[in-house]
Amino acid sequence: MATTDRMTVAPAVTPRQSITPLIVTIAALALSVCGVAWGEETAEPKEAAATALGPVGKWLGDRGPSDPRPYDDVLLGDGFLDRDFFDWKNGLWLEDGISFGGYVSANWQKGSENSSSHSISESLLLFSWEPLRGPRSAGRLVAGIAHDRTFGRTTTREFADSQGLVETTNDLDTHPKFTFTTLGLLHWEYERRTGPDRGWGLRAGQIYAPSYFGSARYLDDDRRFFMARPLATAAGAQWVGFNDIGLGANAIVWKGPLYVSAAAIDGKANREYPDFKSLADGKLLYLAEVGYESDVDGPNEAAIRLTVSHLDLSDGDNPGAGPGQSLMISGDRIIDNRWAIAGRYSRSFERLSADYRELLSLGFMWHSPFRRSQDIAGFGVFAGEPSDAAFDVESGAEIFYRLKLTQAISIMLDLQYWSRDDASEAGTSAWVWGLRTEFEF
Repeated sequence: MATTDRMTVAPAVTPRQSITPLIVTIAALALSVCGVAWGEETAEPKEAAATALGPVGKWLGDRGPSDPRPYDDVLLGDGFLDRDFFDWKNGLWLEDGISFGGYVSANWQKGSENSSSHSISESLLLFSWEPLRGPRSAGRLVAGIAHDRTFGRTTTREFADSQGLVETTNDLDTHPKFTFTTLGLLHWEYERRTGPDRGWGLRAGQIYAPSYFGSARYLDDDRRFFMARPLATAAGAQWVGFNDIGLGANAIVWKGPLYVSAAAIDGKANREYPDFKSLADGKLLYLAEVGYESDVDGPNEAAIRLTVSHLDLSDGDNPGAGPGQSLMISGDRIIDNRWAIAGRYSRSFERLSADYRELLSLGFMWHSPFRRSQDIAGFGVFAGEPSDAAFDVESGAEIFYRLKLTQAISIMLDLQYWSRDDASEAGTSAWVWGLRTEFEF
């Protein structure tokens, strides 16, 4: 739930390359990998200890304990938060319907250009209370607040500028201020099962749209896998990062592995708190998604989603473009809980307020590297077509290794390479080294 600054969009000045041929080639490869799962049987629902409800998909949440810890294989032992803490925490969810969690992180990056560096922290707190529990229904209050703080005088946007980049090397940003706090989630959820593998659900309140639309496991907005914004979020959709938090409602219907979801939320809210005055203006972000999910959260999960949007705005970022639309295709495939691939393609039409008008991202994951069951290593590539026509396609690659030190503390080493060849300028290339530490409670 990070805020991002948008670069000024210039009128078209030169013809440039397109990433469409690359998209066709890589998408065909990704779909062929994902496709081996479509014929598999959907996993049977696992019954939770405190309720008869089984899992109904990631779009509403799991029915079992909210925290998978304690882990058995951590490098330095349990640490400050021991097994008794997690047993108590999970018991609180199962017995009283109360779940909480979050993390405090510190992120540092250094670029090859101008010897620039950048540091930023993020704190996230999530809370859920489920007072309504029946044999076929559940209702809960969900809340989430995030706080980002830049250390030193260089914001994420300024650091990217110092490296000559269109998009940012970290999804976290506080530009132009040095702190940013948002109440991204504060809504009521209600779900009802109408059979062993079908049902419907509703959300209403303050909604953070990327939490529920365009999901691609490992490529989502949490920086626990990739740090570069093109690999951490759907940066090619104009509503992500600027018009993605607000008051609204979301309806979901599912049957077996298939689901349909639609939402309307405030498209011009301030992103910091529930903005009732802005909602009254009626300038909304409309979202619709259809998806297929198999073996959800299992060792052979497979998912593919198609998301479309319409942002009904005539002011704000890039007002001359008026309303705009976006298309997003996302998915993931886990193979025997050992290897995984995730991909996302997003494109904006009109209202080109995002740094990229078109973006393709792919991530490849290695679970339990070197026989360390709680560690993960990954490699990602991306290609983005900037909204500013003065720039040609910007591409890059990222590799990371996340080491679990204790039940609560992890450290991630990260290396990125960025490249862009511009017709009217010299272009740019840059290396970015990164380090992320996290305390997760």
